[in-house]
Amino acid sequence: MEFIDWKDIEHNGKKRATCPKCSTSRKNKSDKCLSINHDKGTAYCHHCEAVSFREDTSIETKQTYKIPLQNWRNYTNLSDNMVKYLESRKISQKTAIALGLTEEKYYQPALQKEVNNLVFNFFEGETLINKKYRSADKKFTQSSGTKSMFYNINSVIGKEKVYIVEGEFDVAALYEFGIKDGIISVPNGANDNDDYWINAEKYIKDIKKFVIAVDNDEKGNLLKEKIAKRLGKHRCSYLEFKNKDANGDLISNDLRETIKNIKKFPVSGTFTTSDLYDGIIDLYDNGLPKTIYPKSKYWKGIKDVFSVMRGQLTVGTGIPSHGKSNVTDWYVLNLIKDYGMKGSWFSPEHSPMELYHSNLAEKVIGKNFWGKSKGAEVIRATHDDLLKYKEWSNEKIYLTDCEAGQLPTWDWLLAKFEEQLYSFGIDIFVIDAFNKVLLPKGNKLDEINIVLTKLTHFAQSNDVLVFLIAHPTKMKKNESTGLYDEPTLYDVSGSADFRNQTHNGYTIYRYWDDPENGTIAHTKFINQKTKYTFQGEIGGEVILKYCNENGRFYTGNEEPLLPLWDEDEAELPRINAMDAFEYNVNDELEF
Repeated sequence: MEFIDWKDIEHNGKKRATCPKCSTSRKNKSDKCLSINHDKGTAYCHHCEAVSFREDTSIETKQTYKIPLQNWRNYTNLSDNMVKYLESRKISQKTAIALGLTEEKYYQPALQKEVNNLVFNFFEGETLINKKYRSADKKFTQSSGTKSMFYNINSVIGKEKVYIVEGEFDVAALYEFGIKDGIISVPNGANDNDDYWINAEKYIKDIKKFVIAVDNDEKGNLLKEKIAKRLGKHRCSYLEFKNKDANGDLISNDLRETIKNIKKFPVSGTFTTSDLYDGIIDLYDNGLPKTIYPKSKYWKGIKDVFSVMRGQLTVGTGIPSHGKSNVTDWYVLNLIKDYGMKGSWFSPEHSPMELYHSNLAEKVIGKNFWGKSKGAEVIRATHDDLLKYKEWSNEKIYLTDCEAGQLPTWDWLLAKFEEQLYSFGIDIFVIDAFNKVLLPKGNKLDEINIVLTKLTHFAQSNDVLVFLIAHPTKMKKNESTGLYDEPTLYDVSGSADFRNQTHNGYTIYRYWDDPENGTIAHTKFINQKTKYTFQGEIGGEVILKYCNENGRFYTGNEEPLLPLWDEDEAELPRINAMDAFEYNVNDELEF
């Protein structure tokens, strides 16, 4: 790939210019073949395919990155054994040269010694930003402290269609097949993280079409869904390999057939039977879809009464001080733990955000943040506990708030959620509460209906969960009991559409100790609505007890005191560091 020095481009602020690389040698020397994106600081020549990057020193970054030694020189300096190894994977030397593959002796921590490695060089513009080292026996390491970025990111400049694969060898496989541009690989295998998405946003946010071509296994399928969710399924299609990955299909001569069979995600609004056939067969073979609910023993019985599904809006209501926010937070934290999800909270009622974290932290840790509850001394979370909470929650829990002086509107909030989908891959959005976001001026009933329609569409189109807390109107006391009636979704202030529009809904109702009437303090979780009958029982109830030490709720007699990360260790398999760079290689050769 040819590079143009930004200073050599004569653009005068315009979006098109002649190309310093090729225009002087062309017959039509005045043809403005160079497209310039001044916002992103990139340029692309449609004739010679050279690219340019503007060095922007005005952008402040939260993190500084190390740059490896710029000693990458001889692209063709590959040993005979290395060339033979690449050829065993049907990667020609021409492709190796084009992608800048090198070899180098480097220390492999897993082997505790220096060995010869195949090196994948990560470039951003002309700057080498990372090196990933692969030994002959499939051990991996990379330059320390470097910037996380898609491999081969330069190939997307000026492209409308981009392939995303799961490994560097898959980039080489598609290049070998003949797809020369617009191929990038996630840098850490199937282990999704936020950094490389944020760092690459300016390069890929305006691309019109993506083909997700990750590994054909369980981890790859999960990664495919995460990528599609970040980018928006309307922009994505996908490939299903006959073998595990693109390189496997290249080796088996199946890649040509695979590339022909690009599949669409069913989000266009119009679906043929073929579009839905895999889902029909899945229903036939495996029964009704799996619903989502807390799996902990402390939520025993909840799945029979109430559960949710991706793509649904859920409204929670309850009388003030009855615990609807606390129950919702604990419910969502359990979903995050049980399903490997990420959650975003917009909860201005619980400002400042540091104070809200004290509430979430004690639920995650299982200990009281302050050391006192209802005036009684209880076990207080330690600094070490809070550090573990930070490590556990840092890429699981996100809080949303307005910038200083900005007012929260529904258009602003949904735009912010769209940003978070891309940058962080959020699965669950919590809005607490509805009345804290400004409605547009106009008929209140109409505007509530429009907002709820937007929320249901947002949940469905992005395949995420949305929890909306909504306050009821002032409830009347029951004359015979002296207690307030249990509010339903029809009692939510403003409109009956809170019942009609939502997919699911629940009421949280609290009873205090009343020795005279024999009432012991407890909280009721009441199913007000579930979209499908297999999601629960409308009118069904679960009795929850409250743990004073940590603000958690539970069924049964055993208080939930373990940190959520201890439950993770007991229930979920551990992933070692090498799994982050997993490849499918059948025949390994010595380098």
